[in-house]
Amino acid sequence: MPGIERTSPIRIFLATCRTGSFAATALELHLSSSAVAKAIARLEARLAIRLFERTTRSLTMTQEAVRYRSACQRLLDDLDATEAELAAANTTPSGLLRVTLPPVLGTEVIAPALFALVDRFPLLSVDIDLGIETVDLVASPFELAVRVGQLPDTNGLTIRSLGIQRVVLCASADYLDQHGVPHTADDLRHHSLIATSHHGRTIPWLLGQTFGDSRRWAPPARLHLDGSVLTLQAIRSGRGIGCVPEWMAASDLVSGRLRTVLGEVVDEQLPIHAVWPSSPVMMPRLRVAIDAIVGAVRDAGLPLR
Repeated sequence: MPGIERTSPIRIFLATCRTGSFAATALELHLSSSAVAKAIARLEARLAIRLFERTTRSLTMTQEAVRYRSACQRLLDDLDATEAELAAANTTPSGLLRVTLPPVLGTEVIAPALFALVDRFPLLSVDIDLGIETVDLVASPFELAVRVGQLPDTNGLTIRSLGIQRVVLCASADYLDQHGVPHTADDLRHHSLIATSHHGRTIPWLLGQTFGDSRRWAPPARLHLDGSVLTLQAIRSGRGIGCVPEWMAASDLVSGRLRTVLGEVVDEQLPIHAVWPSSPVMMPRLRVAIDAIVGAVRDAGLPLR
C-alpha cells in the first residue's frame, strides 16, 4: 500500500485483519504492540463500532469489521492503481495534449511532427487548434502554443525560441520577364501587387524604406487574399508581386519558378516561439512535443536567432 503511511489507522486495521494479532501487526509494520492497539481503539471510537472481539489468545473480526475491511481494501486498490498510472505518466508520454498552432506553419511544418508522436506513443492523444489569435495559456486548456511574432505577455509562461520566419517579396519568373523587375520601393506602385489579409484587414508590408512617415505599407492591391497559402498560389500563377514567408516559397525559389525582388528593401523577420505555462514539473507528453517541434522547425530550414 505505497499510498498509505504505515502508521495510518486503515493500514494498521487491514494488517491486523490479515495477521490476526496486534503483536504480528506490530512486527510487520515496525510498530509497538501498544501503538497498534491504540490505533485500533481510536478507529473503533471514531466509527462507534467494535471491530475485533479480543481474548487473551486471539482476535476475531466482527461482522462490521468484515464489511469495513472490504471497503478499505477497495479504496486502497483504487489508490494503488491511480498512483501506478501517475507514475507511468511521469515516464511515458500519455494523455491528451492540447496544442494551438499558427495556421500555415502549424499545418505544413509542425502538425506532421505531432502526428508522428501519436504513432510512436500509443497512450498519447493530440488535439490541435489552428489560429493566429493570442490564447491565454494560463487560463485555457491548452498546454502548448507556437507563436509567430512578438509575444505580448509572458507572465506565468515558459518560452523557447524556435527560429526566425523571414518574409520575402517575390513573383513568378514569367511575371518578371513580362513586366520587369522593380529596383526601388517606388517601382512597386507600377506593378500588380497581391495583398494578404486577415478578417478583411490588409496585412501591411514592413519595408526598409519609408512610405511617408511609416515603414509599414499597405500595398494598393487588386487581390486581397486571406492567408499566405492563397497569396503564394496567386504569386505562382503570375498574378503579381506578393509577400510570403520565405520557407513557404523555398522550393519554388530554388527551382527558379519564383524570384525574390527588393531583398534589401523588405525587412521583416518574425520570431517563432514555443510557449507553455510554467510548472516545476514537465509532463512527458509536453516534453516530447516540444522536442518534436524543435526538430520540425529546424528541418524546415528556418534560421535560428
